[in-house]
Amino acid sequence: MKVRLANCGNPDHGQNPNEPVWGCPHASFNVVGTLDEARRVCLRYIAKWELGGSQWAGGQVYDGHGNEIANISYNGRVWDNNDKEIRRLK
Repeated sequence: MKVRLANCGNPDHGQNPNEPVWGCPHASFNVVGTLDEARRVCLRYIAKWELGGSQWAGGQVYDGHGNEIANISYNGRVWDNNDKEIRRLK
């Protein structure tokens, strides 16, 4: 699996929503073994770059075939493709 880490500017703070937050990489992917690891990677990225909720644009989790299988919210909650929270992270 891999998780997408991405951010965007917040127009409420005079930032361009089509550009990354200044000094922060726009988007990257991290290989992860579990959804819990994906959640932890996202939360570390958010904390490292001091992102607000409206600046978080990542969290998409893909399987080995490139299919999106889950999404990580700004608060670390994990959702399936039907917007149902996944509580048992494996």
